[in-house]
Amino acid sequence: MLARQEKEMVELFQTIPSEPGLWDSITLDAVGQSSGISIPVQMQAVAHANMARRNTVHVYEGELQAYDADVFAISGVVEYRDAAWNYEQPASLLDEYRPERISVLRDAQIRVSVPRASSFHPENHMRLPVCQRTDEPGRWVQPATLPFAAEAHGQPLYGGKVWLPYRCRLRSYTYSAFLQCLDDYRPFSPETTGKYTVHWFGDTNSRRALKKITSLGQWCSGIMASRPQCLCDDSGEAFPRFTGQNTVRDTLLELNDEDGGWSVRENGMVKNRGIQNTLAQVYYHRWEGLTQYNSGRWQDVFKPSALGLYPQANLVVISIGNMDVSFTQFLEYTRQLNELVVLLQSAYDEQHIVLRMPQYFCCRAPSGNPPRRMQKDRNRLYGDYARRLFELHFGSRLHVWDVSGIAETLPLEQRRDVAGCAVNTVPSEIVDLENLQLMNGICNAASLRSKPKPDGWRQDPANIELA
Repeated sequence: MLARQEKEMVELFQTIPSEPGLWDSITLDAVGQSSGISIPVQMQAVAHANMARRNTVHVYEGELQAYDADVFAISGVVEYRDAAWNYEQPASLLDEYRPERISVLRDAQIRVSVPRASSFHPENHMRLPVCQRTDEPGRWVQPATLPFAAEAHGQPLYGGKVWLPYRCRLRSYTYSAFLQCLDDYRPFSPETTGKYTVHWFGDTNSRRALKKITSLGQWCSGIMASRPQCLCDDSGEAFPRFTGQNTVRDTLLELNDEDGGWSVRENGMVKNRGIQNTLAQVYYHRWEGLTQYNSGRWQDVFKPSALGLYPQANLVVISIGNMDVSFTQFLEYTRQLNELVVLLQSAYDEQHIVLRMPQYFCCRAPSGNPPRRMQKDRNRLYGDYARRLFELHFGSRLHVWDVSGIAETLPLEQRRDVAGCAVNTVPSEIVDLENLQLMNGICNAASLRSKPKPDGWRQDPANIELA
């Protein structure tokens, strides 16, 4: 009887339809023995009919792409077997997190050499073109190993390391320079008049991004970055510039390059404040993704009567996945996404769309009440499905903001530190880096760089290009 009950419990776990052969959740990294660079290896089920069956041998393969000179050793764990990583069963049946270390042959190492003339050589990094996308892959590097001062070029540090893209370099935008860019260049905008306006739909992670933007980077900076709300959950923090909590769903922010940003309207109520010389506006809708935990139907926010209360958008930011992974089954999520795409096409027929991917998650079981059913592979697959669907429908108007790749390339111990945050937000230093990724993707686009600088362009010293 007991064996039968255990079998029934195991069979409650099923793979996700978009990847039916993924029965086991595997975390595998190639770690540089000298540099400490960590490269995640995405494991995929081999193409074989038997992989769709539970009770058989499961075989996986992965591709390692290494661009730094070092000797890389392979290490990893099997986090879950028998699809127990897919928490779509009742919360009472959540499986424990008991990772099994993968045995690797001692001589299973990969030696990588990089010619000095290669664009991947550290000496050539500052000669790379500036990044023009929001999804460039990269790695965390010890600044002492670089032939240039990373901090001098405005690169945020975390855990004593700096994150560098492989094929481009991040331009060192200050938050003030970013707001100047929105006002002067009006990136991707179909409109050429009026204050540049961003419509931003997001969760807690978006709130933290906007706290950085509205405070011009002062929120949780310097020695303040070690406070609990900076490392993880800021939901109880009083923030004077805008409320940003669940009680306030709709906020209109006005921003300039000297004062930062302040809310001038919250939930339709006008605030008795404003700023002079507004450069940009953000309409921020605080939501819980496409789930039942919103204060009303999430679809209603895209009605003309709702959007018409705010200035017309020049750019749209959509953050989904975090809450959806936590509280929605995959097939229901795909239905909700299809509905979202239809609504976005109707509401924003010309505007470019920035799709913010789910945060990276690893190294622990879900927590919370009700449990947030986040897991490494669930987060990845939910995000991948959204990316493919949006690419299909929005084409060249889409910009994928892949924040997950930043945390996933941290060394495993630092990933575990970040994973200690119950709501799965990242420390404030990484928020700065995520925002820098966004700024580069918006303001460095080739279509903008060819435009002449407007009269009175206010060049920030940190933005001067190398010769």
